Amino acid sequence: MFGRVNTSRGFTLLEVMISLVILAIGVMGIIGLQTSTYKQLQTSQNYSKAAMLASGMADRMLANQAQVLAGAYIHDSASSTPPSPNCASAACDDAQLAAYDVWYWQTELLGIDPDDANRKIPGSLPAASGEVLRDATTGEYLILVRWDDDLDGDVGEECAALDPDEVQGEDDLDCYALNLGCLGGPCP
Repeated sequence: MFGRVNTSRGFTLLEVMISLVILAIGVMGIIGLQTSTYKQLQTSQNYSKAAMLASGMADRMLANQAQVLAGAYIHDSASSTPPSPNCASAACDDAQLAAYDVWYWQTELLGIDPDDANRKIPGSLPAASGEVLRDATTGEYLILVRWDDDLDGDVGEECAALDPDEVQGEDDLDCYALNLGCLGGPCP
């Protein structure tokens, strides 16, 4: 008839260890979520920058349609030499303005300050490039911006924005495409 008296108080070491393991798993999950959220935020910010850069070039082209139709804005490579005259500080004709617009846009894409080639623009797109194309069949103009969103050295040229049915490969850059349609009249 002796009753057993429970004299233990507090938690056992095993209970504390199990609680710490559960807490550690929860903290690791939160850290993983934060990392994923940051990556998605950076990707979203890069797409916004690409859209602004493409829109800026579209505005330049719409303001100088005669030179667009003459083919002055169609390009696929950057020129490191600023055109003469500098249309930001001197009067230019339409052809000179088109050359300046292309150069200025390319320097923005590369993240270089157009006024100081030795200064990088903070927050620019990583490894960006851009081109303006004209489809010979449809006559439509396309502004394309590419960048290496995950900074892994990708060099591919596929663009899911151009052909949504085509799956982007692992070695391809992220891209943003802006279709201007046909400038100066109906498409052929």
